[in-house]
Amino acid sequence: MAYELQTIEDSLRAVNEEVNAALAGIAPEVFDFKKYPFSFMGKAARARFTLLMAAALETDAAAARKAAAAAELTHTSSLLHDDCLDLARYRRGLPTLYDQMGVNGAILVGDLLMAIAFDRAGRAAPELQGELVHAVRRMTEGALIEENSRGKKISALEAERMVALKTGALFRWCGLAACHLARRQDLLETCAVIGEQAGSAFQVIDDVLDFEGDAGACGKETLKDIKEGKFTLPLILALNDAQAGPKAEKLLAAMRAAPAADLANALDLADLVKSGGFSAAARASAAEKVRALAPLLARLPGAAGAAALRDFLLALGERKA
Repeated sequence: MAYELQTIEDSLRAVNEEVNAALAGIAPEVFDFKKYPFSFMGKAARARFTLLMAAALETDAAAARKAAAAAELTHTSSLLHDDCLDLARYRRGLPTLYDQMGVNGAILVGDLLMAIAFDRAGRAAPELQGELVHAVRRMTEGALIEENSRGKKISALEAERMVALKTGALFRWCGLAACHLARRQDLLETCAVIGEQAGSAFQVIDDVLDFEGDAGACGKETLKDIKEGKFTLPLILALNDAQAGPKAEKLLAAMRAAPAADLANALDLADLVKSGGFSAAARASAAEKVRALAPLLARLPGAAGAAALRDFLLALGERKA
């Protein structure tokens, strides 16, 4: 049965049930959910994107939910690893597994989730497993490039490549998964581009929120990127500006010299990025990525689904959390 737009929230609940069913097979001696509370779904942006792509392609609903569950498990696995790299204490409104279990436990649970994600992808359709392996490789390459770039000034072009790998790769897989399930091989390239560009735009907004978001609303720490020496688009735009650039460089130097707990320079840098219009410029670039997808969305067979997908993508560019 083709996916019905009015069932989006029911479908998301069904995806959550898929995720819970997958996790229920983990024995307590392997991982005790009662001892270590954690949100394994979060805001479910990738699941929602998968379901909306499925609606736009008139894909089978049950298979689309399995693919959406695989996407969320993959994403959560990557977050558990990221939290260990970043020493993050707070995620999705709760203490991270890194904070609760330490590095070893969080990494191993992340590995376990990735294995479960591959299994769920194969249950949706056999060909989706290989595609997901490729997506995870691309995500890891992006994360490694980011790790190797800590403390180094990079260009906007390099930052764009990084986000296309780190975040765009999984959204790309979501688009390809919906397309494979719809048996529309003629639209694979179209769906891949929609997914990668949507994911890249999503990540740019995440980078903006590191400067201007509220930690409570975002469900995670803010100012993390600049404290960790990550050069994201809002900061790159500030550094490339003739007037703001020298001020930003001076604040970065002061941050490196100050104790890690001293946030004064980070707060001043965030204010410079916001007041100078650089976070707004990064938002505008994300919005432009989404608007540029209009001709591709028009190729999708389900007109109502494509319209809902467009509205969802436009809303991503405006999100505050």
